[in-house]
Amino acid sequence: MLATGSKSLTGFRLSIRSSADGFSFSVSSTLDGSVVQTDRFSVAEPAAAPDVLRQALQKPYLMDYRFQSVELVADTKSTIVPLEHFNKSDMLAFYRLCFPTANTQRSTVNGQWSTVNGQWSTVNVQCSMADMQYQILSALEAVMIFRLDQSILRIVQECYPDVKVCCTDAQQLEHFAAKHEKRPAPENMEQCDAYLHVEAERFFIAVFRRSKLLYAASQAADNDSDRIFLVLGIWKALGLNAQQDNLHLEGASKDLQKTLAEYILNLSEE
Repeated sequence: MLATGSKSLTGFRLSIRSSADGFSFSVSSTLDGSVVQTDRFSVAEPAAAPDVLRQALQKPYLMDYRFQSVELVADTKSTIVPLEHFNKSDMLAFYRLCFPTANTQRSTVNGQWSTVNGQWSTVNVQCSMADMQYQILSALEAVMIFRLDQSILRIVQECYPDVKVCCTDAQQLEHFAAKHEKRPAPENMEQCDAYLHVEAERFFIAVFRRSKLLYAASQAADNDSDRIFLVLGIWKALGLNAQQDNLHLEGASKDLQKTLAEYILNLSEE
């Protein structure tokens, strides 16, 4: 598929997000970043994902744009390691150490998580070295390791050979790093800034001190009670100060904000 089209006076960017329940396409302008078209393709069963993606990539409207860049974003579990300790040959072992159940995933029916007699229905998904991907975050001196089914990547590369592969957590971490870089330097150089992004079934948290990344992780949590327990647990484990250090929230409910404010003095919604 050629990355050219009739709308050649303006450059465009194509982002393809791959998740357990399907694919999301987003076309945005490279001039102002505005989104001009979106599309969603649900996957009922993991085995059907390659066929769904192939059909999605043949949509006629994709030929209307000149894509200056194409990215494939894996919305999946990830782990981060310091750049100085990163080794490609260790990726699979490290990933399995962090996610012991990485060889199974919940199956879906019509885009919904499926259960049998109240138990999650699972399918075996072998996590191989060929599925391992990494994204270097040079500004943070860190590397994000994540999994992406190699068949999904090959299908996208057939249409867009120069596709850039990245993951959701890395994008979120770079977003937080950019926000932190713009903040004025604190009077107390030991002061930490924690950033929390909340989604429906998980959250991502990153902690910085003196522009250096101290901690970054995503956690599964689909309710505020679990979010509060996990966030405060991370806060305590890192030895953060409830009166001195800052917590910046994105996407948090009013109830979550209110409860966290009872424990953390410097809290803000951004």
